[in-house]
Amino acid sequence: MTMTTTAPAPDSRGSEDNPNLYEIARSFEARILAAEDYLETERRIPQQLAEELYDAGVFRAFLPRELGGLECNPVDWLDAIEELSRINGSVGWLGMLHAGGTFASPEAMLPILAKDRWITAGNLGRAAGKAVRVPGGYRVSGKWPFCSGSPEANWLYGRSILYTEDGEQVTSPVDGNPWYITGYFPRSAVTLHDTWDGLGLRGTGSGHIEIKDVFIPRELVNERGVHFRVYDRPLYRAMFNVMAHGAHALGLAKAAMEEFTKLVHTAAGHGSLRQARLGNEQVHQLALGEADAMVRAARLFAWTATAEAYENAHHQSPVDYQLRVRLHQANTYAVQTAKKAIDLIFAQAGSPAVFRGSRLERIYRDISVAAQHTLVSNASLDRIGQYLLSKDLPGGPQVDTTGTGYIQGPHPQFAAAKLPKLPEH
Repeated sequence: MTMTTTAPAPDSRGSEDNPNLYEIARSFEARILAAEDYLETERRIPQQLAEELYDAGVFRAFLPRELGGLECNPVDWLDAIEELSRINGSVGWLGMLHAGGTFASPEAMLPILAKDRWITAGNLGRAAGKAVRVPGGYRVSGKWPFCSGSPEANWLYGRSILYTEDGEQVTSPVDGNPWYITGYFPRSAVTLHDTWDGLGLRGTGSGHIEIKDVFIPRELVNERGVHFRVYDRPLYRAMFNVMAHGAHALGLAKAAMEEFTKLVHTAAGHGSLRQARLGNEQVHQLALGEADAMVRAARLFAWTATAEAYENAHHQSPVDYQLRVRLHQANTYAVQTAKKAIDLIFAQAGSPAVFRGSRLERIYRDISVAAQHTLVSNASLDRIGQYLLSKDLPGGPQVDTTGTGYIQGPHPQFAAAKLPKLPEH
């Protein structure tokens, strides 16, 4: 049975042992801007840039300290993802997904890290795999879409539904959903399908990955789902990595406001009356003022919710359910508010914003794709309403645990359930 790791949590911010992630992200601006054409046309990040971000610590932010990671303060990390996203939306997105988290034990991880960087990619949202228990592990087949960062990854993963050898689907007693497992498999076992040609976030390499009847040893499989943690320390007691969706969107919104301001102070083209008036009309000023207020409010909500949950994580596991609800609420609100702010700016910027290659045009495309993610879709705020309407009723909150949107479990309506027994092999 996998043992939990309980070393003290590193909490220093910007110290020698825990470098300032924001400053690291900011230091990459020139290199990222130099790679923008490559990101757009090749639809992936340059391999060298990915490796440099790993070596600098950005792609090791959530890697446990004993494995050579930063095990960062999540608020620091939001600062870094926001800054990367301000520079380039695709790189900010990959910073979120290549954070270096792992559910494999140190005993399983150290041999891997002795040979290579831990750059991973996969899909946890769609259970597109089928896993069957076999002696020593699982045989897994599946094809997962939207696997951002897969071209540069050396280990990949996908969520699968667990079946018995007799073909029976296994159900988890924790939340009533199918029993999901996730396993890591090496790049050599994966077929990459070049299917990514999206409207925005074009540099994320978010194509399909596929494996066929691959054996995955138990030590590289999370058999007990998201409710079980190998590294039982504050950073891993809530899904703080998911909060980067909000930071990413807000970084894009900050970039949009910066670009609009630059346009206002750029000399108008000959005969362009509209551009000559840009920034002088009240509607332009109102749009910028409203967008700035929206972004600041959403940022404060997301950063505060993260800080409060992280503080709570120092004292208990799992984090208080009310705080987990708030994390989802703040995250979704940040993404959807950032999109509205960018829409305001784009509408007032006029023709300079519509041409391919302009920064505002790319930002508009990037947020249009980012806001579609199922975890932070506007529709998922119904879970917040469910919580607010039922939290004071007998039996406690009743929140839908299926479909669009996600509040991290375990959920109060399954309070009597225990972590499932490890599968027999």
